[in-house]
Amino acid sequence: MNQRISVIVPVYNVADYLPQCLDSILSQDHEDLEVILIDDGSTDDSGRICDRYAAADPRVRVIHQKNAGAAAAKNAGLRVATGEYLSFVDSDDYLEPKVYGYMLSVLGRCGADAAQFGFRNVYRTRQEEHPSAPGRQVVSGKDFLIRFNHDWTCALLWNKLYRRGLFDGIFFEEGHKIDDEYFTYQGFLNAGKVVCDERIVYNYRRRASSVMCSPQAAAQRVMDRIDALTKRRQRVIRRFPELRRDFDVPYLDALSYMSQYPDNSEQSLRLLKSLLWDYLKTPGNTLPPRHLWRDLLRLYITPVRRLRKACEEAKAPVDTGDYYP
Repeated sequence: MNQRISVIVPVYNVADYLPQCLDSILSQDHEDLEVILIDDGSTDDSGRICDRYAAADPRVRVIHQKNAGAAAAKNAGLRVATGEYLSFVDSDDYLEPKVYGYMLSVLGRCGADAAQFGFRNVYRTRQEEHPSAPGRQVVSGKDFLIRFNHDWTCALLWNKLYRRGLFDGIFFEEGHKIDDEYFTYQGFLNAGKVVCDERIVYNYRRRASSVMCSPQAAAQRVMDRIDALTKRRQRVIRRFPELRRDFDVPYLDALSYMSQYPDNSEQSLRLLKSLLWDYLKTPGNTLPPRHLWRDLLRLYITPVRRLRKACEEAKAPVDTGDYYP
């Protein structure tokens, strides 16, 4: 029986952190691994580090490509992956010891197509643990999709193990500042059963230089989140029409909430107003619940410039003093 895990690792200018990442993968208790390193045009020693590990361990494969972004790098890995299972690891993060064997056993014992586990945010002087669930929970794929509306960790890519078949023909949408929100849920559209387990398996390094912290990318991140949320609702309802209300009401709530993001631009606010109007005029959509009327009316009638001013007034500096470089 094929128990191989294809581990996809996009790499870009992370020479200071890459050895710890790769050591944490290659020292796992489950040895049947296919570790695919995609060097996305690194300008530091990252590419040479990848080659050194590939020369020392036949389980490691390196793809060197011109810089095209994390989504394109992960797509390159997906195209060559041959394992029965998929795992994604960011090259500045690292795994806990002896977790792949545990993750496989949980998946197998529960007869699940995907498994979500806990993770740890790692700062320079402290750590924050995020268990996935109390104990262990097994839910249907549809019920897990509903969780996306209130649990942001469901969209995370790297705290999970997947059967490769969930993503047949599915790739990352390129050209965005965020990737996971466009991709992860599409695999769960095909999942019959999902298991959530509280064990911490992944260490996520918080870095001040990451795209998620970049002030220059802030406005685009907002646009991407709006776009990803809209596409997720549309695709889920198309596949499961019975989930319309489960996704309509949180969608309206999210439109209102996102209109208050400090990083909104006039472009993103115009998009939010347009999406609300499209929703309200489309037959068959769920009537907005009473508790959202005031906030939705505010978004609908308030001029964009006034909304933008309120967002700017709410902006506060982000303290990244405890983040890694």
